[in-house]
Amino acid sequence: VTSPYGNSVHFSDLVESGNFAFTSTEAGDYMACFWVADHKPPTTVTVEFVWKTGVAAKDWPSVAKKGQID
Repeated sequence: VTSPYGNSVHFSDLVESGNFAFTSTEAGDYMACFWVADHKPPTTVTVEFVWKTGVAAKDWPSVAKKGQID
């Protein structure tokens, strides 16, 4: 993932599956790139992702409740 100013926000190599998240510090459009090495024999690769911003991006179930904090 690259920021609007060309800064690398996230990079992974040789990853078969997983999840990641980041908090942006720069306003603007971010770019995500995916690539697959040449396969012999040819194969189908599926990339699924959900790009969330703002309030929708917050992982609300993991936020501590008032009664859970010591």
